[in-house]
Amino acid sequence: MAGTGPLLNVADFGAKGDGRADDTAAIAAAIAAAAPPASPGGPRQATGGTVYLPAGRYRVTSALVLPPAVSLEGTGWNTPGSQANVFAGTWVEVAAGSAFSPVTIAGSGAGLRRVAFNVPDQPPSGPPPSAEPMVHVTANNAVVEDVLLYNPYCGIYLDGAAQAYIRRLWGQPVRYGLRVDRSQDVNYIDAVHFWPYSRPLGTDAAAFQLASGTAIELFRCDNPQLSNIFAFNYNRGLSLLASPAGSPHKVHVVNADFDGCVTGAHIGAPGQEGYAATLQLSNVTVQSPGGAAPKGHGIWVEPAATYAMVQASNLRVARSGLHAIMVEAEHARFYGHNVLLEQWGAGPGFHIPAKTSFAWLDASFAAGGVRDAFGPPGQFHLPKA
Repeated sequence: MAGTGPLLNVADFGAKGDGRADDTAAIAAAIAAAAPPASPGGPRQATGGTVYLPAGRYRVTSALVLPPAVSLEGTGWNTPGSQANVFAGTWVEVAAGSAFSPVTIAGSGAGLRRVAFNVPDQPPSGPPPSAEPMVHVTANNAVVEDVLLYNPYCGIYLDGAAQAYIRRLWGQPVRYGLRVDRSQDVNYIDAVHFWPYSRPLGTDAAAFQLASGTAIELFRCDNPQLSNIFAFNYNRGLSLLASPAGSPHKVHVVNADFDGCVTGAHIGAPGQEGYAATLQLSNVTVQSPGGAAPKGHGIWVEPAATYAMVQASNLRVARSGLHAIMVEAEHARFYGHNVLLEQWGAGPGFHIPAKTSFAWLDASFAAGGVRDAFGPPGQFHLPKA
């Protein structure tokens, strides 16, 4: 069979990579060759391999499904605008509003590497049409790395998957960049850079992103590890929410900058005593966009998020349109070390209207604004002078 061996080149299976031909069948044939089905009753055989996408633009019209131990790999990609050849490298392209994910990782140990995603007919004006994510992960132990999400509606969805490594992501997914749900073990998410690569500020798509987009959405998941995150121009940088499967627990965020985001970190998942959303923030900054942008709280625990807990160390929140930190949920707790609040837009910088919720702040807490630092005073535990 053409292309058999440890590296299967999709060109050997008929893929054109010219941005015009439908390359779905050719790529699917290469994937099938990498993992041939076992013969009934026959001896076990080694399966798995790497399906290689040479530099080109591969138009895809239905899902490419990766089975166990199969990797789909390209050459890398050039960020459009930085060179004359704006789409250098390996690109997978789908139509705007597509009701399928072009890549589905359905087998344990499968991977996606050094590939960029593009929606070439994304409308230049108005909000982008709703579409499925570019990558749908349904199996454990998946790897997604060195991927550009150039201009999609949604980026990557970990759906019932765990123990995944998602690292080195770039792009401008406008509705969400990364979503996790129905995951009952650790996932590792590292080195994310979401920036207006495709639609600059002032365009309709960027306005939609700021009004309705979330960089990272976490629903039912346990102990996710997020590190080295940069997200720009989202309504929410990080959001902890509930789904029918449950809510997120023990969320760890280390080294993150939510820049130009209306709300940097948001908790909206309902909880109960002993089972609620928990968030640990270490070395995190939040800068809201200011101006005529939508106004929100830099850190927001909304009323539904009862029993939520936030532990923050080395946290700076600046230019929030409303309060820098708002805790509206009952029975919530906030523990802060080295917290700095600056230039918030309304009332106390740190506001806890919920009567059964409290904050514990150490002597390093500082607030430099035109209003009171915190309130009501009875909801705060401060070190004695």
